[in-house]
Amino acid sequence: MADEAMLESVKQALGYTDEQWAKWKGNPRNLKVVENMDGFGKYKMVAEVTSSYGCAAGHKVGDRLVFAGDGTMLCNECPEKVCFGILGPVNSAVPVFFNAICRGEDPTQMAFNKVHCMDVGVDHGGWGEVVAEIKVEKV
Repeated sequence: MADEAMLESVKQALGYTDEQWAKWKGNPRNLKVVENMDGFGKYKMVAEVTSSYGCAAGHKVGDRLVFAGDGTMLCNECPEKVCFGILGPVNSAVPVFFNAICRGEDPTQMAFNKVHCMDVGVDHGGWGEVVAEIKVEKV
């Protein structure tokens, strides 16, 4: 069970009113997340480009989109330009990563860890194609 000091710091960080806090605290899943919050700082999720051609944003093999354990994108560890076409599919992996941490599970054991940008590629009438591998790294 999360201690009261930790809960109070969460309430303050989120800026909840007392009414909102009562509702939030009434959800057992939220309390489970707080119990596992130390896991947020232990991992980051990385989507590393493994193949790319014709990308208008210029993504190339080795580019990394990096997310902290709390699901936020670490922009200073990413390329200057990030295409929404790869960000959308990568975004679908973030909740899987985040939920594993929230449940106290090992987030490095992601079974389906490849994503494909939304462009279908030149052969199918599109412009380009980017594939990325999702990895979880210990911090």
